[in-house]
Amino acid sequence: MNKQFPDPTVLDASFRETFDIPEKTMTEMIDDVCAFRPYERAISFLGAHITYGELKSRIDACVRGLIAIGFKKGDVFSFCMPNIPETVILFYAVNRVGGICNMIHPLAPPAVVIDSVASTDSRFLAFPELFLPRLASQLEEKRNEIPLDQIVIVPMAGSGDLVSRVGLWAVKGRKALKQMPRNQHWILWKDMIGKGSLNALVIPAEYGDPHRVSVYLHSGGTTADPKIIELSDHNFNVIAYQIIWAVGEEPGSTEVTGHSMITILPLFHGFGLCIGMHSMLANGQCCILVPQFSPDVLASVIKKYRPTLMAGVPTLFEGILNSPAMKNIDFSCFKAIFCGGDTLPPELKTRFDRFLSEHGSTCKLREGYGLTETVTVCSLSHDRTSGRNGIGFPLACMEMKIIDPDTRETLPDGETGEICVSGPTVMKGYLNEPEATANAIKKHKDGKYWVETGDLGRRDPDGFYHFTSRIKRMIKVSGVPVYPSQVEMLIAELPEVLQVAVIGIPHPYKMQVVKAFVSVREGTDKQLLEEKIKETTRKQLLRYAVPEEVEFINEFPKTAVGKIDTRKLEELEEQKREMNERS
Repeated sequence: MNKQFPDPTVLDASFRETFDIPEKTMTEMIDDVCAFRPYERAISFLGAHITYGELKSRIDACVRGLIAIGFKKGDVFSFCMPNIPETVILFYAVNRVGGICNMIHPLAPPAVVIDSVASTDSRFLAFPELFLPRLASQLEEKRNEIPLDQIVIVPMAGSGDLVSRVGLWAVKGRKALKQMPRNQHWILWKDMIGKGSLNALVIPAEYGDPHRVSVYLHSGGTTADPKIIELSDHNFNVIAYQIIWAVGEEPGSTEVTGHSMITILPLFHGFGLCIGMHSMLANGQCCILVPQFSPDVLASVIKKYRPTLMAGVPTLFEGILNSPAMKNIDFSCFKAIFCGGDTLPPELKTRFDRFLSEHGSTCKLREGYGLTETVTVCSLSHDRTSGRNGIGFPLACMEMKIIDPDTRETLPDGETGEICVSGPTVMKGYLNEPEATANAIKKHKDGKYWVETGDLGRRDPDGFYHFTSRIKRMIKVSGVPVYPSQVEMLIAELPEVLQVAVIGIPHPYKMQVVKAFVSVREGTDKQLLEEKIKETTRKQLLRYAVPEEVEFINEFPKTAVGKIDTRKLEELEEQKREMNERS
């Protein structure tokens, strides 16, 4: 063992290679917790709380309601829902009946919602009444062209405290509800629940197969064509055990208590759905549901609820650092804070770790790595390795390796190659895309099936991994490969820079050159900074990686999960070039 990298099992008690995962569905896991902790808090939302006993009753009522409106085993239910308790209740109720949950971005335009419903053959859809002005007319217009039988309208603040319910209804809800079509295909949440109660329908006798497809998640689409990813209950349950173990608790233990997670990451995405929701509820902890991120709201939540856990993407942590609302907030309540979903610049980690220390916390930002093809995270920095920059060790039950992308041979420690992942969180496949599935999951010489991630990274001698860049974002300048994330990380370390994204743009003889988009702190001398950016990259990277253009922008386009949308930047750049050529 290299002396620079001690054995992680000695360093960190939470490092573990494997454990047994119960052969249960997600709802069966939740039912077990509800039976053991009926009076403990499961969900906090807009000043109100739901105990595990209440959660069980509401899931059962929703199951009866679903059956009453014709939902059955194998059906697909599309969710266009924000982080509200009804999303949680409906998710587990659909799972209990044996259906498939198709998770759609809650702010998706009508065309995207319609396409998702059609491509997944969803007969059912749910969204809040506040979305009616945006979605109702086009859904009704297209309803005969898509498989929708029933659209359930959910109260946005229905599970909040009295002030929240009355306030939202008076200001927006009542007006929005007037746009609900009045025919048999549309039903209010309360009426669906009422139908189940009137018919006195029973709960299904069996839970079902935990290895069946039960969730559709959608890939971010920032580096390849978007795909629908098929996941099982078992996939989710493995991570639920992994995460509670990573915070120092025993998975499946009835003694785990006292944790609460700020569930601010959206539930339509694996990171929010599995880490923010299922990992907490399957282990009897509390979800603090936050429908929409803002530093002011987050500051209020931390002050009021004193959570122990939080997970976010880099943009969220940058937002915390730049918010005046966070200036006097005490972070001493936190036991662990996780970052994933995008590359965490070392400079941002350093600043956030310093922020945590200055605000009373003893923890450090723990970076993880994952992809939707493995639900979400599959490696993580443990508590005692949280001071290191990198994506950490594979989680329990998971394996990772670095291969040569061309030969598929495993590379020695320290060499950069493609990250491959294997283990029980790997997806069932891409919906209706067997060829794409076969290209993503390949059987290697060791006899195991590996997800070839399309991401580049390296492994330290002690098994600690580093992400370096995405293969598909590679820029070739005069035939020489340039990896945008390497350029981005260098630029991000400059104190004047808030955010940065790098793309390749056409060049008459080099084919492509590097262009950097940068947002900066107020008062920055942009001309001086541009010179500094070029000098910094020139000193530390090959000359091919030096940006030939630097554009300063105030706000970046973002993907559905809050990442900088580099594909959109490329599209905008293409449009700009076309306009210049015409003029």
